[in-house]
Amino acid sequence: MTETTANTANQILDEALKLYSFGYTDRSGKVRWLAEELGISVEEHKVEVGDNRKPEYKQINPFGAIPTAIYRGETLTESTATCIHLAEMFPEKGMAVFAKEKERYEYLRWISMSAESMEGKLVDYILASYGIMPEELKGIFQQLLEFKCRAFAQQLPEEGFLVANRLTVADIVTAYSLKLGILNGFIQYEQVEGYLGPLMQRKAAAKAHFFDGLKAFLEKSVSN
Repeated sequence: MTETTANTANQILDEALKLYSFGYTDRSGKVRWLAEELGISVEEHKVEVGDNRKPEYKQINPFGAIPTAIYRGETLTESTATCIHLAEMFPEKGMAVFAKEKERYEYLRWISMSAESMEGKLVDYILASYGIMPEELKGIFQQLLEFKCRAFAQQLPEEGFLVANRLTVADIVTAYSLKLGILNGFIQYEQVEGYLGPLMQRKAAAKAHFFDGLKAFLEKSVSN
């Protein structure tokens, strides 16, 4: 291997995004899908449940949270913030909406609504269902999520993207919440098919395995 080839190989390795996750079903899916859309190679680092609380992993992420990404020497935590940051590193890809664009507020509104009002409550509900969080939280969130998911689904466009006539981080974050909502019975796929269906067909989403669980769920529902 020549020195030039070696340098190129090292550069490619350095450019890979290291992604620490439990697998394809957790919040790392948002980062993984975005990376595929941006053309960033992903170096997977599977973390076993429980190992995220061990000192070795907490040296990377002090909160022991999943996912964590490392890109260009920078450690990135909080999946939604990571997606926003990565998208803004590649403005030419069009995945971010910047302050100069008129759709900026709608972009931020959808991200906030999806990540804060929807995703957080849905994840807590799921964790309570599995006994990882207090079981009583499931009952507390049930009625709230029924209302929020219904209102959320009604605001989606019948087709196309959420803002700026293009795929953005807002769509990826929203798709994650919709996926959780459908899998847990708060949203019927038919309610959001016009919007979500085309996203499920994207090559980058398929390569990231973002919708694998949802597709299996829908296929099983049809067969039953």
